[in-house]
Amino acid sequence: MQAPQNDRIALITGCSAGSLGEALAFTLHERGIRVIAAARNAAKMEVLKARGIECVLMDVLDNSSIEACVKEVTRKTNRHLDILINSVGGGHYMPFLDLNISDARKLFEINVFSYLDVTQAFMPLLMHNKSILPGAPKGLLVNQTSISSVLRTPFHSAYSASKAAMAMFSDTQRIELEPFGVRVIDLKTGSVESNFGPNRTNTPHIPENSLYKPIKEKVEKVIQGTVTESYAEDRMVWANSVADDLLQDSPPQQIWRGGKAGTIYYADRTVLASGIGDGEFQKLGGLDELKETMKERVGKERK
Repeated sequence: MQAPQNDRIALITGCSAGSLGEALAFTLHERGIRVIAAARNAAKMEVLKARGIECVLMDVLDNSSIEACVKEVTRKTNRHLDILINSVGGGHYMPFLDLNISDARKLFEINVFSYLDVTQAFMPLLMHNKSILPGAPKGLLVNQTSISSVLRTPFHSAYSASKAAMAMFSDTQRIELEPFGVRVIDLKTGSVESNFGPNRTNTPHIPENSLYKPIKEKVEKVIQGTVTESYAEDRMVWANSVADDLLQDSPPQQIWRGGKAGTIYYADRTVLASGIGDGEFQKLGGLDELKETMKERVGKERK
């Protein structure tokens, strides 16, 4: 059952054109929520503005930009905020042995530390006039993580680790913030059609000297995202499902939506939890073939 919205206000980050944040902004706006959409580039929020959605500028990697946005939202809403959705995201995929650690650090800055900076900055607004008492207004903090937070997909180590880190922050935030009347939701998104892949400036390739060169084609299929394209869900379908979940009287602690999300939800509680299934992940990345190649090579070297 969905609660009446009663002029609830939501701030959503990562609302550039074609993004999941933008899709959520459209959907919540249609449901009667007053949406404030945030992104670092005003030109990428023109469609949102055209639909009557308020837009603010915020670079989540710049503390001064975050502070300025807090002041603007405070002024616009008279210190009122009901829902904060952290929806900024970045991706970087590469075999661990070929991973540039500085790229991994940048990924954690986007997928983890930007969420923490934004959440701390806006928490006074989210807590304002909220209470743990039954029937009292509750704040809602939503962290966009991923089904990757529970997967051990080869060549996704940095991305999956960043999402797992934010998922754990979400779990502890839920416990720590409950006394202040703030609920926390871990939004575990599966494969969804969006600007996430196209926004990458370069098509990733493994280095010429990579130890994974014998399976180069399969590795690059994984790191370039072509494996997930076949089951990607339309972003507006995803956004409507997420909105249904978020606007319940008692929303769930985790929301699993998007391509393969339901499958991974059940697998996480059975096969993945027991450690079974490593072989399937190896097949996904061609590592089963590499194992056979290495066995042959070692065998020849020993002769």
